[in-house]
Amino acid sequence: MGKLQRIITTVALGSMAILIAQCASTAPVKEMSDARQEIALAQKEDAQKHAPDELEASITALKKAHDELAAGENDTAKASALTADATAVKARLDSVGPYTADMEKKADELISSADEAYAEKLASDDFESAKLLKEKGDGEHAKAKDLKSGAADEGDAATAVASGEILSQYRSAYENYQQSQDAAAKARATALAQKDQLLSSLSAAESILEKARSYEAEQTAPEQYAAAQEEIQKARDLINDNMLKDGAMSIERSEELARAALDAALPAYAKKRKAEADLAVGSAKKSFDGYKRKGSQAEVQSIGEFVRAADEALTAAGSNLDEENYEESISESEEAIRLASIISEKTGTALAERKTEETPVSAEGWKSYKVQKKRPADTLWRISGMKEHYGNPFLWKRIYEANQDKIKNPNLIFPGQVFDIPPKTGPITKPAKDDSVEDMDNGDMDRENVE
Repeated sequence: MGKLQRIITTVALGSMAILIAQCASTAPVKEMSDARQEIALAQKEDAQKHAPDELEASITALKKAHDELAAGENDTAKASALTADATAVKARLDSVGPYTADMEKKADELISSADEAYAEKLASDDFESAKLLKEKGDGEHAKAKDLKSGAADEGDAATAVASGEILSQYRSAYENYQQSQDAAAKARATALAQKDQLLSSLSAAESILEKARSYEAEQTAPEQYAAAQEEIQKARDLINDNMLKDGAMSIERSEELARAALDAALPAYAKKRKAEADLAVGSAKKSFDGYKRKGSQAEVQSIGEFVRAADEALTAAGSNLDEENYEESISESEEAIRLASIISEKTGTALAERKTEETPVSAEGWKSYKVQKKRPADTLWRISGMKEHYGNPFLWKRIYEANQDKIKNPNLIFPGQVFDIPPKTGPITKPAKDDSVEDMDNGDMDRENVE
């Protein structure tokens, strides 16, 4: 801006200040300010959608008031400002009801979404605040609708004061709804931040089911075992889909099902182990009887202590079995078998290895698997459970441990990743890679989260 222009601007501003000072007593400053405030509120309350004609008329009237004020027509400007204010109020009366209803609906949706994310448990303070603010908004909303209904019954008798009360009541309602939305959104975000912790809590159900598997639940309680497996995966899927509340309930259910599988497997396994303990101790005692004729007195006495301990463990196993204390019975049977093994070793005989119904594991080498983009998404749990791999989802940690250079979070794998699948048993030692596998590993991957 040039020097001459600055001088002209300074003079103009000074003249305007003098003019305003001269007309301060009659210029409709307050009326125009009120109109601007009402128009701003009408715009906030979606008057563009629900009362576009009234909103446009109020804006036009306010512009006219500005023009008339600039021309020194203060009285006319005041009249135009009052018209703008009244028209904006009319626009608000037509809009504030639907707008508040929309705010109520959105608050409900956000609270429901937070509830789905289990905010009631994982972000209880913000979630409770969201619900209380929603309830407060509902109360204010009901009062506002009553006021508006009463004013409508009065018809033309409804005053500007009544209109102001109605609008103020609606505003109080939707401001509470807005605060409720903010609290619900914060509660949901806080809850979702704990998703990994919730996923890790699945380990309890997995541990119980793994124990059931060790007690041969797959053979003796196949339905309960399969149901628990399915529920564990369901819980994992729900949590990964941000449905943390349902996921938490599914975790509880999976623990119940895993426990049911364990309880169903225990009696048969306890009886089987007791029978094996009977055979082991009987064989060991027979060996001891033969050893007595050739062993020294001190050795015979020492081994005899093991024999007595084995008999005691065997008796305890039987008593616990009769009393349906199955895990205690199994523990005592295991102890009896352990002692029998010691007796056999000391008497120079080898205790025959216990036969099992498990299928021998082949000594096949490593495999590779490329993560697929599908629904339900590939997970380490599902990959481990595939028949061509382990047929047992609980062995997923073998895959994780063998691929920690590729997997930062076992709950987060991506389509296109290629994992080395180690044998079902034995040490996890990386095999030598060929170039083709390396190329696949280093290729572009679809980074979509599949777990």
